[in-house]
Parts: sequence; structure tokens; C-alpha cells
Amino acid sequence: MPDGSSAAKPRFRLAIVGGGIAGLTLAVTLGRYEQSNSPIQVDLYESGPEITTVGAGISVWPRTWAVMRALGLYDQLASEAVKEAGAKEGVLQTGFVFRKSDQPQEGYEWGRIMIPSGSTTMHRAEMVDVLMRNLPSSCSIHTSKRLVKYTDSGICYTLHFADGTKATADVIVGADGIKSKTRAAMYDYAHQAECTKKVMNVRREDCERCKKATPKWTGTIAYRYLIPAEKLREINPDHKALEIVAPMSHVITYPISHGKFLNLVAFVTIPNAEGTTYPHKWVIDAKKEEVLSAYSGWEPEVDQMLSCAEKPTIWAIHVIEDLPYTVHDRVAIMGDAVHAMTTHFGAGGGQAIEDAYVLGRWLADPRTSLSRVPDVLHIYQDVRLPFARKVVRDASKVGLMYEFNCPGLYDGSPISASSKEEGEELLKKQIAELYEGIRDLWRWQWQEKVEDQWDEVERQYLKIMSNVRSGKTRRKDGWKMCLVM
Repeated sequence: MPDGSSAAKPRFRLAIVGGGIAGLTLAVTLGRYEQSNSPIQVDLYESGPEITTVGAGISVWPRTWAVMRALGLYDQLASEAVKEAGAKEGVLQTGFVFRKSDQPQEGYEWGRIMIPSGSTTMHRAEMVDVLMRNLPSSCSIHTSKRLVKYTDSGICYTLHFADGTKATADVIVGADGIKSKTRAAMYDYAHQAECTKKVMNVRREDCERCKKATPKWTGTIAYRYLIPAEKLREINPDHKALEIVAPMSHVITYPISHGKFLNLVAFVTIPNAEGTTYPHKWVIDAKKEEVLSAYSGWEPEVDQMLSCAEKPTIWAIHVIEDLPYTVHDRVAIMGDAVHAMTTHFGAGGGQAIEDAYVLGRWLADPRTSLSRVPDVLHIYQDVRLPFARKVVRDASKVGLMYEFNCPGLYDGSPISASSKEEGEELLKKQIAELYEGIRDLWRWQWQEKVEDQWDEVERQYLKIMSNVRSGKTRRKDGWKMCLVM
């Protein structure tokens, strides 16, 4: 017979837009910290016909491992990872190695970054599989739901999908990538409500502030493909497959899928192209001959890797720089929708995971009623947005260093010296300065703790709760005024 009990009524309905790493991590975090007597109705909307991923390899650094431990996913994820042989937890290991290869003769190593526990890599699909296995049963997944826009009735939100269907929610979190429709709708609302009151008929794309919501081409393209490890081993059993650096171009390769494949990303920066409009689709097929031509004259090990190219693609690298805000009322965005960045830190996925963890923990907290959601979202923005924007800027800067193209540091030019010995010493000095600059920019990955951000979120939340109890007015929602140039 029924015991008379009934399921607790959800505090609010949450729509997650996007089933990538950010959206899945948010759903997992909500399930991990949600209390059964204070649930949230969670609906995840994925644009594709199934939950999948774009791209191949992903790096997992110490900050991300800290989140995975908190979510109880460390062992599952570690079983899918490729780590340096003999790597020990917390002990300094080789993170990656720099090798100069833009020369016909054999190249040479010029730098080695040491990181606690070393470098960890895996296939993105393997991380997605781990997250999928840990989704809470309370999360409903809806596929083939490509968001077009959302509208605000003043009471709840309506999500409009490309297939003509609609859904309603009390809270929206957009995890829908660099081309985020959630971000576009948020900034359309802001622009219409605030900017056009100052300057009539100004387009959002022309506002000094609002135009930052439009992705910018970095002027860099990347050739990407997977190399079967056995195929490269047949060509050269002693191939180093390390990171290689050269003027205006560099190649990164690392193992994934338990060492069965090497993920190769070969960058080419086009002079004076940054900020211009990329003339093609952002991802297109490439010809093997095109890849070989881009790296003509490089050392034999590069030729060997490029000779393994099968079905290479070209990716135009776009970024979101200095986004002014990520929250409006009960709508927030995260992941690449906020801080799409160059891949030079291997940090895009990790930063999305941190967004989801920080936001998800407080949304799951039973003290977060629907009326307090705007406060929680603003705290998330205050803590995460400045940090993520700095990572975006530093990723671009370190990429210039990789290509010997950073002002004030070694640029690959011939060194003027009175003797060969003096020239070699000057080169070593300049390379050492470059290496120190790169290492300094990388330190945040292991020296700054994601737990510190969580502590700051908690401090701000408790302060707001104290203000509410004392009768102080909650801060008003809003965005800064847009400027027109």
C-alpha cells in the first residue's frame, strides 16, 4: 500500500542548453550536491541527435583533477587517461617539452615544463562517456533541440528550438559553445533595453561593450588529425612526438586513447589577420599536400608525423575576449560561451568544468530558492569571469611565445655576434628568458587552487544572506552601459 509520502516539489526548473563537457559537468554537479528533500527539475537540451563531442584530445591539469575528486569521478577518469610512465601523484613530472624543429637537420630541445603529477591527456569522447555514466536520474536529456532564442515573459523563460518546439524554464544556463545562442539572446536583451536608450538605431555589433559577445578570429588556423601510434612507430621507433616551436607556426602532439593514437594540432598564424573575418566555414576538410606545404623545410621527425596525415581538417581559431558580463536576471552562460580561448594552455575544457562546478554547487544548495538565483548567478560571475578572462589573455600571449613572436623576447632572428661562441651564448640567454616567460604564465595551472574560488563564492553568499537577514536591499540586476565608437 502507498505510504502516503510524495516526492518533494522542485525548487525551480533549470534548463541546461548544450550537452558538451560544460553542460554535462553542471548536470553531474547538481546531482552530486542536490538534496532529495530540495530537488531541482533539470532538463538538458542538446542540438545534435545524440550526446557527442567535437575535437579529439583534451588535457587534464591539476585544477581539473581537484574538481573531479570533489565530484567522485577521479578514479573513473584516471582509468581513461594517458600519463607519463612512473608518474607519481603530486611529484613534479614532465608536463611538456619544447623542441626547435624549423630546420632541415635534426632539431633540439630547448625547454621542459615540470608540473605536479605531470601531463595527463585523453580523448574528449572518453571524458564525455565518464560524465554521461554519472548523470543523475533526475536529469532529462532532450536531443535534436537546437536553440534559436529564448524569450522572457516576466514569470518564466520560453526556449525556442529550430524544430519549432518550445520549452519553459525558471532558470537557463547556456553551455552552448562559442556560437552560443543563449549569449546572443542575452546580449540582444541588454542592448535593446539599455544601449538603444542612449543612441538610437545603433546595432549591437557596433557597441563597444556589446560587440565583445561576437567571436573574433585570431588569425590562426590549425590542421588537426589523429595519427595511429603504430603507424608512426613503424616509420621511426624512436620518434619523440614532443611539442615543437617555430616562428609563426608550431606543432603540438600528445597521446590519447590509452596511447593508441597521437593527437596532432599544427598551427599556422597568418600575419595581420587577427580580428578580420575568416572567409570560410570555421571547420573544413584539408588536403594532405596543404599540411606538408605549411611545414616544408622542418626537421625529419615533423615530416614523419605529417606523412601520417589522414583526413586532416582545418580549424579557424576564434576566441571570446573580455566579455563584460555573463549573467542577466536568471540566465547565465558558461564554458566556451564565455571564454572560448586559444588552445595554447590546453585549458578550455578545464575552465568549463570549473564554471560548472562553482555554479552547480550553489544552485544545488537548498538555501538557493528561485528568488535567490540571481544572487548566486552574480556571485558566479564575480568570481569566475575575471579569472577566465585572464586565462584567455594569457593563452594568447603564451601562444606568441611558442611561435617566437612575442615582443621583447626571442623572435628567431639571426643573432649578431663577433664569434660563433658569443652567438651561441647570446642565443642560450635569449632562449632561457623565453622559457622563463612561458613557465611563469603556466604556473597558475598548479599554484592557484580552484578551492580558493569556491571559498570566495561561499564568503560572498554568506555576506548576501547576512544582508537579507539585516533587511539590506539586494543589489539590483543589470549590466553596464554600452558605448558606441
